[in-house]
Order: sequence, then structure tokens, then C-alpha cells
Amino acid sequence: MSTSSKGSSDPKLVINDIKGQAFSQVMADVDQKRAVKLRNEYGRVGWLLSWYPQEDDFWLVRLSSPNYQETVEALGQSRCLAIDSATRHLLDLLHHQANDSCKNHK
Repeated sequence: MSTSSKGSSDPKLVINDIKGQAFSQVMADVDQKRAVKLRNEYGRVGWLLSWYPQEDDFWLVRLSSPNYQETVEALGQSRCLAIDSATRHLLDLLHHQANDSCKNHK
């Protein structure tokens, strides 16, 4: 009976390797499901959200709002980390835009 699916004779290495792959896949699935949920929530208020895998295992997120002319881009180690970063940046830009608008009306 062989204890290895990858040529290792140490069963602990095989078990740890399988668990590591399973965990990373579970986390990738959770990340994708949360990202899709966020895209649906953002869509309800007219925001557009998209993400793209990068060659360095990071994710590029693009986020836009009808209340701001430019699209915000952010990178993250996961879709959701990139979404959180883009969201914070866009909210900050919208806040500054609102402050500038108030100052101009005074």
C-alpha cells in the first residue's frame, strides 16, 4: 500500500499537503462567494464592481459609482481584500467630493 500520491514516503507530508490544498480551495471559494455577494449589494445602489486575477497571485478590483467620474482600482491578496481597499478609497473620494461641494455653496 502506497502512502503517497506525490512520491513522498512520509504519510504526514501527504496528509498536510492534501489539507493545505483543501484549505486554500475552501478559502478561494469563500472569497469568491463573498465577492459575488458584494457585487450584488453594490449593484443595488448603482455601483459597478469587477475583479481580475493578476500574474502575481494578487487580484485587481475595479469599482465605480454613478456619483464619481473615475473608476477606482485596487490590488489585494484576495478578491475581498482588494474590494475592501477599493471601497475605502472610493468612499474617501466621495467624502472629499461632498466636502468640496459644500465649501463651494457657502
